[in-house]
Amino acid sequence: MKRKVVLILIALLFFVVHSEAQRKTGRPLPKVRKGAAAPLAQSVSDNTLTDWNAIHRTYAAMKYQPKDSWELVSYYGYSVTENENSLEELRKMKIQILGDSILYLNGKKIKVCRTDRDPFMYERDALYYAYLKDYFALRGINISKSVPVLLIQSSEDEIYSDMLEYVYTGEHLVLYHNNIAGVFKHVRKSGQGLPSFDAKLEYTQADMYKDVKKEMSSKRAREYNIRPYKGKLRICMGKSISQMDSSGGFYFVKLPNYKSFPIFVAYNCNEDDEFLIFTYKNGMIDDDNCVSVLAFSSYNDIKEDFAIFTDGTIYVRTIEGKKTSIDVYRINDDGEFYQLNQS
Repeated sequence: MKRKVVLILIALLFFVVHSEAQRKTGRPLPKVRKGAAAPLAQSVSDNTLTDWNAIHRTYAAMKYQPKDSWELVSYYGYSVTENENSLEELRKMKIQILGDSILYLNGKKIKVCRTDRDPFMYERDALYYAYLKDYFALRGINISKSVPVLLIQSSEDEIYSDMLEYVYTGEHLVLYHNNIAGVFKHVRKSGQGLPSFDAKLEYTQADMYKDVKKEMSSKRAREYNIRPYKGKLRICMGKSISQMDSSGGFYFVKLPNYKSFPIFVAYNCNEDDEFLIFTYKNGMIDDDNCVSVLAFSSYNDIKEDFAIFTDGTIYVRTIEGKKTSIDVYRINDDGEFYQLNQS
């Protein structure tokens, strides 16, 4: 996913409570913008709207052979100094697991054996264990009584490993590299459906600009009964969870469910215009599972635009100078976003 770190925190109090945890994960602190919400950064008219239906027809006709993948979704940096090179190596990691006996890391074959470990060793020796314990607990995985691992069948210390083993829950794999514990998640892509010619345009960035000015003023908001969401949402970030609502310059709408998962779009209408697209699962929205769109930035000249279709396809158009690109995202049966690439 693009720009996994997003500007999502709402109040200064949240920073006070969680700043230490954020520092240890190696993620930069989100920015707090004080004062009233700024005017809308973009002036949108019907004459300048993107022809999303034409884009959808083009991409729905393309050939895709989506393959499941392991994606880096979180990390814990337990060193005083940051190591961006090591983190980048983890981001580019290619992982394949065959049963419980073979693990491929960047094409290197490693023989492993799945077993359980007493958490005492991790509690005593692993600086990252407390983070992993809380991280997995929020996602319904308990590693406090036993730690599931892939034990390396080797007498030599392998790269990306710790204690000659990897924490492996089946859906998550933890790799350790130069004082960084990277959490990878298995994302299903194959057999999850492809863009459909019959899909209808459901909601766009231009629609949301209209609706934030006047509730349900866009045609598609009225057609699909897309209303502002004024309740509270539980937001999970790393190993912590908090409540967020429409205060503090954020505006939310709730879209119709897709594959039983409610879709929420959050608009950060402060200094920069940022849109965040979430699925709601396990009673919360998860910072590790979202599509981030930066319509306007005061730090560069990149502009982005999005559209959501009824078949669960999301398009993000990026304009950088004279270069324009389209990224295609889908939602799988687990409510996870993934990028769809041409075969």
